[in-house]
Amino acid sequence: MEGDWELIRGIPYTLAPSPGWWHQHFGAVFIAAFIEALKEKQADKDCKALYSCDWIVNNDTVVRPDVMIVRDKIEGNYPTRPPVLILEILSPQSILKDRNTKFNLYQSYGVKYYLLANVERQQIEVFILNNNRYEQAENISSFTLTNTCTIYVNLQELFS
Repeated sequence: MEGDWELIRGIPYTLAPSPGWWHQHFGAVFIAAFIEALKEKQADKDCKALYSCDWIVNNDTVVRPDVMIVRDKIEGNYPTRPPVLILEILSPQSILKDRNTKFNLYQSYGVKYYLLANVERQQIEVFILNNNRYEQAENISSFTLTNTCTIYVNLQELFS
């Protein structure tokens, strides 16, 4: 297939054209904050913050989250194990897929934290996997990435 696309349960989804500058800027600010938090915590070197990288879920599912934090060693060019955290930055072209299709996919594959950022409203919704179901969390600032690595990021400061 030509162009940029994701494959979710065997169904190809064409990626929208490159998002606007606000989307790119927020993604960069978000990933910088998480990289800094990982450095401060001196987290396991296998914990990596990745921007717009494919995650090969299985043979019929390949997605490209805006940001993901992986804690397992990456063998090859792309992660193949579930990330511990995924951020999707909402845009009019992706909101339904992010809130429904990807929400259910990430939940079913055990992604511990799923964050949805609405840059225009300066809001981040945080969902935490609990008993294989996402529950929305309020006022969260700490993320437990591994048994020995909990990092702190003030999500509201990301909009400053």
